[in-house]
Amino acid sequence: MSFNKNNPNAVGKIMDYLKQLSTEMGGPEQARRGQGDEERLYRTRGPKYSRVPSKPTLSASTTCTSLATSCGSQGTLVPSNYATIPENVSTESSSEDEQDSFENTRRHFQQLRQISLGNEFKYKMEMEIKSAKEENLRNSIPFVKQLSLESNKVKNDYAINGDAPPYAPTTQRLYLWTQLLAAFAVSMGSLIVGFSSGYTSPALISMNETLSMTKEEGTWVGGLMPLAALVGGIAGGPLIECIGRRWTIMGMAFPFFLGWILIATASNVLMVFAGRVFCGVCVGIVSLAFPVYLGETLQPEVRGALGLLPTAFGNTGILVSFFVGSYLNWSQLAFFGAALPVPFFLLMLLTPETPRWFVSKGRTDDARKALQWLRGKNTNVDKEMKDLTRTQADSDRTGGNAFRQLFTLKYMPAVLISLGLMLFQQLSGINAVIFYAASIFKMSGSSVDENVSSIIIGVVNFVSTFIATGIIDRLGRKMLLYISSVSMIVTLVSLGIYFYLKDTGVDVTAYGWLPLACLVIYVLGFSIGFGPIPWLMLGEILPSKIRGTAASLATGFNWTCTFIVTKTFHNIIDAIHMYGTVWLFAVICLIGLFFVIFFVPETRGKSLEEIERKLTGGSRRVRNISSSKQPASGC
Repeated sequence: MSFNKNNPNAVGKIMDYLKQLSTEMGGPEQARRGQGDEERLYRTRGPKYSRVPSKPTLSASTTCTSLATSCGSQGTLVPSNYATIPENVSTESSSEDEQDSFENTRRHFQQLRQISLGNEFKYKMEMEIKSAKEENLRNSIPFVKQLSLESNKVKNDYAINGDAPPYAPTTQRLYLWTQLLAAFAVSMGSLIVGFSSGYTSPALISMNETLSMTKEEGTWVGGLMPLAALVGGIAGGPLIECIGRRWTIMGMAFPFFLGWILIATASNVLMVFAGRVFCGVCVGIVSLAFPVYLGETLQPEVRGALGLLPTAFGNTGILVSFFVGSYLNWSQLAFFGAALPVPFFLLMLLTPETPRWFVSKGRTDDARKALQWLRGKNTNVDKEMKDLTRTQADSDRTGGNAFRQLFTLKYMPAVLISLGLMLFQQLSGINAVIFYAASIFKMSGSSVDENVSSIIIGVVNFVSTFIATGIIDRLGRKMLLYISSVSMIVTLVSLGIYFYLKDTGVDVTAYGWLPLACLVIYVLGFSIGFGPIPWLMLGEILPSKIRGTAASLATGFNWTCTFIVTKTFHNIIDAIHMYGTVWLFAVICLIGLFFVIFFVPETRGKSLEEIERKLTGGSRRVRNISSSKQPASGC
């Protein structure tokens, strides 16, 4: 039978039901029924559907439309969105009990409503999850840029915890020659630093014969330079901010020259001391200024490769001092050192001041000229200039005393790890080996000439720098520190056994090669681990807010330890003999190994944000940078 207006009983039943259902939708009974539906959804679909949206409304017209689309040709309701129907509602049976028919129809529409609510919940929850994912994706980006569709200009920039965001590398073709020239000029100064460090090893032997120095005075020749470097490091910070990075570096050429002339023409020990002090102060200042200058002039794409040049040239300077010192006496070797500042000064004349320092002084025109020279005359530097000025504005706006925060509970772990790495780097005895290599071989009675042995050690130190560069990102920091510690422990223990047997009267002539072999492996192990990694991790584990101040503290601490080791080396030998001194260094290396195992984090493949979050127990705050006027600053 067709479902039409000529069937009054069926239509009457349905319309009566619709009226009652429309009345119940707003009443207390409907609220209770809705709450029951929510509980059933929680049990059947899980807790993610427990948040029920606002109560839907069902009008009579909506229900009529749904009902009309669900009716078949024989007057049977055929809903299309669920699997089974509780009962068929016949439009022909007028003799059925009215109450039973009404209850069956109402249960049917309740099931329809329940399924409709479930679909609505599912849809809304899927939209909520999608929206949350998109929001999380936006929040996970550390530097968010909102671009205008019309002008395509940056509206807002974001920085992390007060950090100045690094300016983005240029997408244009790199112009390397000027940057290579700047890196080479700075590296010439690093060669002088290495030459100054290695000078005492070949010079002390002939110096003792000419000036008749005591053993105590000989220790001061080696120990004065790191002590003066500590003073220079403290003075270098204000100096590079006052007169600039370039003029600070260039200005050290004359004191270097004066120091070497004093040593070369010395007629007594005091003149040698004065020359070493001049050289030491210069070493401390330039060791701070070199990385700052290169960091502010080199592009990120070449900063790693060209940033290696000063380290390589420093090791080259040590090698040159060992090699030339095997042919020249101490005075002639000092004259050779006095010639090195000349090409260094001439090369620095060709380089500009860093653009960042010009911007910090409000000299934007000079900054643009310097940046144009570094990037090439045909390169567009507008974007990099805008990034520099915006970065400087944020740096000026960010205040606070970073020194007071160094030893707070939040930042103390990172600071102590940095200081610990510097401590074990120097107390491993490396500078004693570099400074007094020739003396060590002479005391060992090795069958290999002491000057040749010193040259071999210098070559190993030079080559191992490049080995470390190739494997540090493959094996990780901690693995290289493990290898470094174990190799130094084994070689120092072996060398101590050799000296012990020699001092007790055992004939060790057949093992004359052992001191050289031990020291070669020792220097190689140091140079791939405890040599470069403490300096590398200095920039990785220190939180951004205290990075500059903490790095200065760690650098000063490093020079202090260097002075202690070089100054007391011969005194320790007199107290506990050579074998005891070597074993003492081995014990310190063993303690350093456990320090690395338990306290030093692995930083390979991790962002600075992840490292800082791990060490400080928090995350960096993302903060909007508002543009501000560049303040005029003076010296």
